[in-house]
Amino acid sequence: MDTKRTPFGDAAVISVDAFVNKLLPPLHSHIPLDALFSGAKMSANSLPVTKRGYLHGYATKHKPSKITSAFKPLQMCAGKIAKAFAPLESTLVFKNNEDAQWLLRDRTEDSLPDAYFLSKSEGGGRVDWTTIAVPGVYNKIDTATLSDHNVTKITRCMFQCLHRDARRRFVYGFTVDDSRMRLWFCDRSQIVVSDSFLFVTDWKPFFQFWVRVMYADPRDLGFDLTVRLLEDDATEPRYEIEVRSSAEEVQVYRTLEVLSQGGQNTVGGAARVWKAVKVENGEEVGEPVALKDSWVWEDRKREGHVDSSIRASCADDEQKAALGKSLLTVLAHGDVLIDGATDRTRAAVTPPKASGKVPDSLGRDPVTQPYDRSRIHYRIVYKEVCEPLRSTSSLYTVFKTLSDACHGLEVLYKCGWVHRDISVGNLLLFGDFAKIRGLEYAERVDDIAKRPHAVVLLKSSRVAISSFRDASLGESAAAGSRQPHKEDESSDKRITRAKRKTPSSPRDESAPPQLRDFHYNALHDLESLWWIAAYYLIAHEVDSDEDLDEEASRNRSSQLITARKLFLDGSARDDAISGMFSFRIQLECLAPSLRDVGSRVEDARARLMTAYQDAERELRVDGLRLKDPIHSILSNCFHEIAEMLKDHDIIVRPLDATVDRCGAHLS
Repeated sequence: MDTKRTPFGDAAVISVDAFVNKLLPPLHSHIPLDALFSGAKMSANSLPVTKRGYLHGYATKHKPSKITSAFKPLQMCAGKIAKAFAPLESTLVFKNNEDAQWLLRDRTEDSLPDAYFLSKSEGGGRVDWTTIAVPGVYNKIDTATLSDHNVTKITRCMFQCLHRDARRRFVYGFTVDDSRMRLWFCDRSQIVVSDSFLFVTDWKPFFQFWVRVMYADPRDLGFDLTVRLLEDDATEPRYEIEVRSSAEEVQVYRTLEVLSQGGQNTVGGAARVWKAVKVENGEEVGEPVALKDSWVWEDRKREGHVDSSIRASCADDEQKAALGKSLLTVLAHGDVLIDGATDRTRAAVTPPKASGKVPDSLGRDPVTQPYDRSRIHYRIVYKEVCEPLRSTSSLYTVFKTLSDACHGLEVLYKCGWVHRDISVGNLLLFGDFAKIRGLEYAERVDDIAKRPHAVVLLKSSRVAISSFRDASLGESAAAGSRQPHKEDESSDKRITRAKRKTPSSPRDESAPPQLRDFHYNALHDLESLWWIAAYYLIAHEVDSDEDLDEEASRNRSSQLITARKLFLDGSARDDAISGMFSFRIQLECLAPSLRDVGSRVEDARARLMTAYQDAERELRVDGLRLKDPIHSILSNCFHEIAEMLKDHDIIVRPLDATVDRCGAHLS
């Protein structure tokens, strides 16, 4: 399968015919396009093609003098199409952007496309990312460099369509390089582009695209009709969103403000969270709630179902109360339905490829696994309206939250579960106690223990995968295999693909034989919390306007090098958690006010490694039950730091934007 590199990952390249037949909206039943193609005489009421077989407005040698006039014929063609099929009303109208920033270097994230199909039913002529249905970009000269610029421009535009309008499920686009065109498609699981074609003379696929999108039903253009855009004066788009808990039970919520919006990519979970209020008979009722909209892997359990299973595992009312303090309260949840069917991403447009021979999720012999999986559109409503941990710059708040999270994970563990997806984005601020979210990857401890070769971990695999998952999560055993996006793959999936390379301590002859595979356990959840502590300590600096002296400037440079090794390339993560990196020595590059905090974070690391070493020596397989109260030990470590900062808080800011984006991708 050919691919084309884009800023948002590789796009699958397919033939023009495959794109038209597999991806484009269906042709309107009242449009006889095939009859026109088959030789109908060209006239004022037919397709705009000259007698010599060229697209109307283009000469044999298409060499316009100015880019602003080079593609005016495309807008004229759209007008002739609308005239040819009158009185049938089109859904979209095509326009060129007279104020376009043609050069890539001149564009910003707010730059609109060079051309666009606009929705005729809304916006009142307004042009923004909520009215642009299909973006297009141009280059006057067909060169490899400018063609690559067009790829960047169109994928950024498609991203903006998906990112800025919560109604968008997928999006089409097109690029024009002189007289050659490519068609584009993107949803939350894939980016697809057609081969280029000479649209000036090979105009059949051009008309297939133009006519199909102009007269398409909004649902076939990627709009979600269970979401209604409110036309008001709010500074950000507001919506009324349906949440369907069952076929009969549908609730409507009106968004008030955006709480978080992840997914800085076209492909991925794209979780959005709003503060919202329930609507009945057009009126707002009840207290504000949190509404989350996301795209989850079809083979994952839904978060609402996992939440119910965890609560049912509580042994008594005391555990239920403790769990309720740490977890969010689910009010409603369900898959999104479009025309009565579950809303999912398109099937892969190319035949499934094997991702290589890797151990399966049960740790059994390697099997051939297809790379393509669909995503399901899912919504869940929580009672509590929280703030994400990333919203704070207070180290007191950070360590208070980490201490609370240790308590929450301990209760979860006592109920027989591990979380498996601890990250900055899954820790929330609510009142005087932190909340944990993101339960879709949570799993029963006993279910893990039943798997062949399920053991407590153990030693780092020497390959780091992502910043806030533990350092034991290794890369695939199959070199060159296709990996899911890091934000979407649970830690357990990465663990089952990891190779254990070296033991953490010498093994005596009486120890059980080394096992090839291992699975997620409670220590990994706690290690993820430690990495969050390290992230706020190493990848941040004291927020101050004072100029740095020469020594402080050198220390900051050293700190930045360490931060990049830990949170960008991961080259030092294994040694940092194991102690070989000498984490305590690296703390000397911190500002003096942070060094005491750093020393206590190092103590927490040492306690965690002791728990790892104890577990590894015993190689316990009895349900992966931990004997030592490590949750309480780490909670106390973080609590002591918070108490130290309570009356002398330290406000921090990101040390480097690039390093900080690492944390943003994981939220």
